[in-house]
Amino acid sequence: MSRLIVFRTLFAVPVLFLISVISFGMLRAAPGDPAVLQAGAGASPEAIEAARKQLRLDDSLVEQYFAWFAAVVRGDLGNSYTSGLPVTELIGARLPATVQLSLFALVLIIGIGVPLGVTSALHRNRPYDQLVRVVSLIGISVPNFVIGILLILIFGWWVTGVLPFQGYVPLHENAWENVRHLILPATALAIPEMGLVARLTRSSMLEVLGQEYISSARALGIAERTVIWKDALRNALMPVVTIVGVVTGFLLGGSVVVESVFGIPGLGRLLVESFATRDYPVTIGVMMFIAITFVVINIVVDVLYGVINPRIRLSTRRGAR
Repeated sequence: MSRLIVFRTLFAVPVLFLISVISFGMLRAAPGDPAVLQAGAGASPEAIEAARKQLRLDDSLVEQYFAWFAAVVRGDLGNSYTSGLPVTELIGARLPATVQLSLFALVLIIGIGVPLGVTSALHRNRPYDQLVRVVSLIGISVPNFVIGILLILIFGWWVTGVLPFQGYVPLHENAWENVRHLILPATALAIPEMGLVARLTRSSMLEVLGQEYISSARALGIAERTVIWKDALRNALMPVVTIVGVVTGFLLGGSVVVESVFGIPGLGRLLVESFATRDYPVTIGVMMFIAITFVVINIVVDVLYGVINPRIRLSTRRGAR
C-alpha cells in the first residue's frame, strides 16, 4: 500500500505541473489588463506602464511563469494585486467556509444517495425504484446554481423566515446559525451529485446481487440483512468510492457558483472576485489549491480501495516483493 501511495504521489507532480502551465497560460490569455485596473480609471499611459512594470507584466510570458513557479516552490504564492495581502493568507481566511460547505454537501450525498441506491436496487422495477430513478435523473440534469436559485425563491419569497438564504455565520461565532446558513447552499450543491451516487449505487448493487456467492450465501441460510449490508454492499461500494472521490473534488469547483448565489465568503467566491479584477496571483493560487486538493483526494481513494477490498492490499504487497 505504501508503494502505491508513493507511486501516485510521484505521478501527481507532472500532473500538477501541467495544470499550472495550462492555467497560467489561459489566465494570461483572458481579456483585461491588471495594470489598467491597478492604475485606476482615467489613469495616464505613463501610470499604466508604471503599474505594469511594478507587477512585472512587461516580462515575457515564459519569464512570468518561471518567476511565479520558483516562488511557489519556495512556498510563496505571491501577494494580491488589489489588497496587497499574501495569497496564502487570503486562501486561509476563505477556506473554512468552503470546507464546511463541501463537507456538509458530502454528508448529504453519501448519507442520502447511497441508501437511496441500495433500497432502489432491493425494490427493482417497483414503484419506489421508478420514483428514485426519475428523481435522480432530474437531480443530475439540473445544474446546482439553478437549484440554488429555486431554493432562494422558495425560502426567500414563498416560505419566508424558515431558513436563511443569504450570508454566512462562522462556526466559532454561532454553531447553530452556521448550520442553518449552510443547509440551503449545501443542498443545492449536493442534489446533482446525490442523484449520480444513487444511480451508480443502484446499478452496482444489482450487479453484485446477481453474483453466485450471494446466491450461495442465501442458500446457506445466512440472514438477508447480513447478505445485503455486509457482503453485497461491501463489494458494491468499490465504484461508489471512486465516484465519491471525484465528486468531492468537484464540490470545490461547484462551490464557485453556489457561493456566489448564496453570498458565502469562500474560495469559490474569492476565485470569482479575483478573476473579475484580474488579480492573477489570487486566481492562480486558488486554482492550484483546488487542483492539489483534487489530487490528494484521489490518492485517499486509492487507499480506501485497500481498506474496503483486502484483495487489493494483498496484490499490492505481492507487487512490492
